[in-house]
Amino acid sequence: MKIPVVVDCRSGWIIRYHFRLRRFGLDRAEEKKYRGMVSERKLEHIKEYCREKHLKYYIDNAYGTRDSGYRERFLKSYHPLFGKIYFCAYCGKLLSRRRVTVDHLYPVAKVSRDLELQKRLKRQGIRDLNAVKNLVPACERCNQAKAAQMGKWIRKGKLGRHKWIWVVRWLLRVGLFLLFAVALYLWHAGYLNCELLEMLPVFYYS
Repeated sequence: MKIPVVVDCRSGWIIRYHFRLRRFGLDRAEEKKYRGMVSERKLEHIKEYCREKHLKYYIDNAYGTRDSGYRERFLKSYHPLFGKIYFCAYCGKLLSRRRVTVDHLYPVAKVSRDLELQKRLKRQGIRDLNAVKNLVPACERCNQAKAAQMGKWIRKGKLGRHKWIWVVRWLLRVGLFLLFAVALYLWHAGYLNCELLEMLPVFYYS
């Protein structure tokens, strides 16, 4: 199977890489980019070479690049609470439409370079890097902290993309706060009553 690959040489002097990339079967396309169809074995060699030379590369298919309209597509398909409240999928922070960011659950930097990860996404029914199934609402802080990480972030994102989890969590928080406030009030009221009872004999005998 041939795989479409793009190597971006904008980070260095292009002549340094030209002949080696041509040996890999890549042709010069637009300015400072090389494209070609390569085998899986040759793709591994290209990956190793790009890591060594600090070049950017990606697999040029539906999983290769982000598009400009993914945010709007996600916001149209997602139904916020009461029509305007979004929850960060990672921490549950409440967000307005203006403040919410849309994050790729499986990060672009990893998916665009990993053929095995692309196959895994395909098995999960995600046929495009920018598909709604691969997008989650996030606060800016979590989006930046996650960056290209996976692991626990994927688990948190898959669970946290369901609004009802955060609704239940917020209700529990409010319930515990009210319970604590009532207990504090009853304790304080009981303490005052005890003080009044202790003072009654003093008033009686005086």
